[in-house]
Amino acid sequence: MSARPPSGDIARGNRRTWDTWSDGYQQKHGELLRSAAEAWGLWRRPEDELRVLDPVAGRDVLELGCGAAHWARSLARRGARVVALDISLAQLRHASRHGRGDPVRRPALVQADAHGLPFAAASFDVAFSDYGGMSWADPYRTVPELARVLRPGGQLAFCTNSPLFAMCWDHESRTLTGQLRQAYFGLHMRRVAPDAVDFVLGYGEWVRLFGVHGLVVERLVEEPPAADARTTFGDRPAEWTSRWPIDVIWSVRKRP
Repeated sequence: MSARPPSGDIARGNRRTWDTWSDGYQQKHGELLRSAAEAWGLWRRPEDELRVLDPVAGRDVLELGCGAAHWARSLARRGARVVALDISLAQLRHASRHGRGDPVRRPALVQADAHGLPFAAASFDVAFSDYGGMSWADPYRTVPELARVLRPGGQLAFCTNSPLFAMCWDHESRTLTGQLRQAYFGLHMRRVAPDAVDFVLGYGEWVRLFGVHGLVVERLVEEPPAADARTTFGDRPAEWTSRWPIDVIWSVRKRP
């Protein structure tokens, strides 16, 4: 872990990196993400099995870090009014291209930094992120912003890295090990590329941060991948993820 850089430095670095990564990322992962649009995490746990999200029909929904916006388009087809936000213009170009054949139920695409959401207070009933903005922006800045833009009683649901993933990741070999490589206390920011960082917190720190901003934990999902699950992330092997959680899915609610 390293000292926290200013918010603008994080945003600029991650934007440049994702603009560079975008085409290769979509080529490698896009087909699975599109075919399992409403699914969580690296092993694509189906939402219709987990039932994490509130009902979305007729409601205002924000996706934070939408990539090609497959999730957002699927929710829009179910009647949600969706805003799909990403920091990367290259990612939003993929989202726009995929949405051309569905003009009636297209989400609104917004390029913005999740550290400063360009929306009025109490704009959304549901905010969610499957990795995306809740992994690639600083939670000490995103959580208060999301609490601000959610309506009273609104839901924040997101999937992000487990602390165990961060603690067992070997940076030199870029592999997951069965040994602890990083201390649990002090988890926050990881440098994952020369110009990019992502974020992970311990469970207690997440809970504390939610509480400070008026959000109450309702559910935490940690499950191994199903036997027939697929992933396009080859450095997250099934043998490891069948023993320890790699994804954690939080559902928290803004106090009425």
